[in-house]
Amino acid sequence: MPETDVLIAGAGPTGLVLALWLHVQGVKIRIVDQGEGPAPNSRALAVHARILELYHQLDLADELIEHGYQLPATNVWVNGSHRAHINLRQFGTGLTPYPYLLTLPQDEHERLLEKRLNSFGIFVERKTKLQKFVDNGSSITATLASANGHESTCEAAYIVGCDGAHSAVRHGIGAKYEGGTYVPLFYIADIVAEEQDSPLFNGEAHLTFVDETFNLILPYVEERHVRLIGTTIPKTNGTQETDISESQHEVTFEDVLPEIKKTSKIEIQKVNWFSTYRSHHRVADKFRSNRAFLVGDAAHIHSPVGGQGMNTGIMDAINLAWKLATVIKHPSMTEEAKNALLDTYEPERRSFALDVVGATDHGFTVLTSSGFLPHILRAWVIPYLIPLVTRLETVRMEIFRRGSQLVCSYRGNRMLNQTTQGSEAVQPGDRLPWVKTEQQDNFSTLRDICWQVHVYGDSLVGLEEWCKTKHVQLTIFDWDEKHGKVGLKEGSAYLLRPDQYIAGIFEGDDLKSKLDEYFSTRGLLC
Repeated sequence: MPETDVLIAGAGPTGLVLALWLHVQGVKIRIVDQGEGPAPNSRALAVHARILELYHQLDLADELIEHGYQLPATNVWVNGSHRAHINLRQFGTGLTPYPYLLTLPQDEHERLLEKRLNSFGIFVERKTKLQKFVDNGSSITATLASANGHESTCEAAYIVGCDGAHSAVRHGIGAKYEGGTYVPLFYIADIVAEEQDSPLFNGEAHLTFVDETFNLILPYVEERHVRLIGTTIPKTNGTQETDISESQHEVTFEDVLPEIKKTSKIEIQKVNWFSTYRSHHRVADKFRSNRAFLVGDAAHIHSPVGGQGMNTGIMDAINLAWKLATVIKHPSMTEEAKNALLDTYEPERRSFALDVVGATDHGFTVLTSSGFLPHILRAWVIPYLIPLVTRLETVRMEIFRRGSQLVCSYRGNRMLNQTTQGSEAVQPGDRLPWVKTEQQDNFSTLRDICWQVHVYGDSLVGLEEWCKTKHVQLTIFDWDEKHGKVGLKEGSAYLLRPDQYIAGIFEGDDLKSKLDEYFSTRGLLC
């Protein structure tokens, strides 16, 4: 028998979340990382609403909110002139319990996750690198190397690569990492501003454009403590691609300071740290090979536009965790059923990753490209048109849905119970819509990582008996017109997966048989 159920390579946010969600579901894990500890500085800052909703399962959301900063608004500046002020507080109202963008540095985020993992008696094995692994068919054998060069092996039922863009697991399964590298060099700085009455340090975000140069200022902790992000085109002797790797390490903060002052006109008191990095847009051609899986940057990597990368990786981890836990904790499942469930990970998450990479690539191109059309978009469309259209509630809500990843859906998956309800109705594969009435909040039951059934209206015949027999949590909500407004149907039974997505919608007579058929035809055990 393997010594552990799952070996996790990499202890960034995705690896730590995967470890937490697996452990809580009773899965034995080992997690290794070649670093000495959480990164002392990091570029990921945004934590979106969908992540906070899922963190609610382990009581992590409130802790992150306590340490983070809720961004109230964003501003657009063009050539030193203030062109737009967009109030972000209105965008997500009514869509989620967390209708805002939370900023929290990734290193602090990691420390909170690791602290929770440690509270369960599980510790990251630091200074330990995954050298290689062999898939034996029924298990994997991994070779691990410590900092002193000592090698050891680990037998595991599964291995998950959360080991970043240079993933050893991705190389091990022979996955291609298709995409490209952006020519502009990103720089990122953690700065404290001088005591001044600058409008750029008012606790709001600021996007500034001068020609093809832009800066993004994101506050966190306090008004004058901000994260500054920008791009620069390094000197390349006329051939940008030739010197792309060498140019990254030649740029210092003093080199980009003139560009920063040109775009932002700020006085800086202190630079806590400064870093440059090359951004890529790539998606692996496969996320699974038998007993090996890719999660996060090991599977996909994108430009930082919209702060989507880390959030997408965390959703990968939670999607995979319940599926691995199901096949590990239910040995009576057939191999065919296990593989069918695990096979859903790649199409569900790779499809969404492709959408995110496409959207962020388009956004980055608009922000940095030269030419007449990009100039018009930066100087006129973004500053003037967006504030106008965001006055419409439907536009604000759609922007929030997309930016916060509430829009993520897994419709069409064979593991779902397909329905013929209208296109406006909630469908299997969708995130369960959040509804708060005067009496009840339908997310209040989603703390447990388990199968659940929700009914909005009167309970259906036989449902309570079935749920009791199968040990499935059942919650019946008094019908309210708010339920209908978000696409829920009165009297229908909504079967929820452990990751809070709708697996099936059932209604009518003989509900017990319909639910039994759903699980039996897919070989699933709840």
